[in-house]
Amino acid sequence: MMNKAIILLFIFINIVFVYTTTPSFQIDNQATVTLIKQYNQSQLYEISSFGYAQPIYVANLTGTSYEMGYAYGYFFAEAIVESYHSLLDNVLPNQEAQDVLELFLDWQFKDFLSKQLPQQYFDELRGLSDGANEAGMPDVSVLAIRTMTIANFPGDIQSNIEYLLENEAESLVSYLFTEEYKNIIESGKFVRVLEQLALSGFKGWQCSHFSVWGDRTVNGDMFNGRNLDWFPGTGISQHKVLAVYHPTTGGSAFLNVGFAGLLGSITGISANGIFVAESDSDTRPVTFDGFAWTLRLRYVMQYASTIEEALNIWRTTNNTFGMNHMLSSAFEANTVQHPAYALETMKGYTAYFPDNDPSEVYYYKDTGVQMGYPIPQAVYRTNHGYDQRIRQEQTFVPAPGDDTMVRYFLFHDNFEYFGQQNAIGDLAAVNITSILGDKNNTDFYDCSEAYNGANVVSATFHSQTSTMYIAYEEGSGAQRKCACCGVYVKIDLAQWFGSSIPSTATRFSSSPSVNINHNRNTKNSHN
Repeated sequence: MMNKAIILLFIFINIVFVYTTTPSFQIDNQATVTLIKQYNQSQLYEISSFGYAQPIYVANLTGTSYEMGYAYGYFFAEAIVESYHSLLDNVLPNQEAQDVLELFLDWQFKDFLSKQLPQQYFDELRGLSDGANEAGMPDVSVLAIRTMTIANFPGDIQSNIEYLLENEAESLVSYLFTEEYKNIIESGKFVRVLEQLALSGFKGWQCSHFSVWGDRTVNGDMFNGRNLDWFPGTGISQHKVLAVYHPTTGGSAFLNVGFAGLLGSITGISANGIFVAESDSDTRPVTFDGFAWTLRLRYVMQYASTIEEALNIWRTTNNTFGMNHMLSSAFEANTVQHPAYALETMKGYTAYFPDNDPSEVYYYKDTGVQMGYPIPQAVYRTNHGYDQRIRQEQTFVPAPGDDTMVRYFLFHDNFEYFGQQNAIGDLAAVNITSILGDKNNTDFYDCSEAYNGANVVSATFHSQTSTMYIAYEEGSGAQRKCACCGVYVKIDLAQWFGSSIPSTATRFSSSPSVNINHNRNTKNSHN
């Protein structure tokens, strides 16, 4: 039984959903796409939309890993440098602190993150470096590596890195002495930088994501949504990039949502309908000795064509730290029992949750307050876990009224409402995505504080109609608007995954809007 407070919370959420308007987002169905640059088999396009002063770029990359990296570096060399320094200058204005942080990043990549990367990503980085050199910007690959390492940071920077240092201090000392940085150890600069990071608001990933299908949706199609609440107003999104990869050496085409210099995936979709996403869920077991998650998600999109293949890739690669991930297979929505999974991860352990998993139900500190609400044909996560072992290791144990729980309840109530009233279509899916984005407001339907909301990317995918809706944060200062309160640009994925790649200025189309048995918990050398 739920206690009275939680019952009232659910009633309030349902009343808000039924009787208020959607958040004040807009959809641009007629954005213009223009070819602006080409290099060998790859092209760079810009999308012009009424919602954005600067274009959203589409890098349509074809070739080997080296060739695609080369084109990316050639297209974005200057943007990578600008975005990287804008981020660091915003979170750590002190140059000495930046130097120490970069030393930490270089060490983590050299001694840990680099060890489990497939060769194709080293080839891509080499290509990026060469392409950027041709564009007149040397050493850009170093910045891309550091950006990837920053992206691999946990949400609770200070406590997690302190835990990491406890376990990897010997490697750090060896690296610093080898690189003749003994004074860094003796001066205690690492500790001071950690303190500055905490005071500066240097936070990791928050975020939310979902997959919904079947009786809850139009035609039973799968809809996927993803919000990125990370480093708002730091300049990371000034160069907005959708990178479409067409590897010629194996695997499928896929679209990667991100920014200039972030080679990994924060979310994306493949031509096979494989959707990937993540949200932070801090745990104490943490390491950088694993497959960097942003590239791991890319790897899944490239090489998986079914949900089973996606899960197998995950099982045979290694986690770094506490996160919630999502793997979904849109084109299997009506052919397999469980086409989507939430993955709760930490160092050495993954728990797998399909839809309507009874293991998602637990109660808050023996109070009778139910905290998990699994339902059929929908999987959703915010920033906490449900697996018992994950919950025991979390650095933060959410209470019923905490933000991550409220957002989880919002997912549940939205999906239940549509299941009873009418099926989810494109607009409703975008609406649900928008509602969950951080607006710096406890009222998730209110965009009056949009200038201070943490949401920097908000994306909705509908693979069956080859449609994507993408919103980025826009503007700065008091004029800034978080992504979920801004303009969602409608993207025709068929133009990028298919053979009809646009060659001149065009407008996007305005088209209308088996039983798998898995062991849920795995603990082995690959998890």
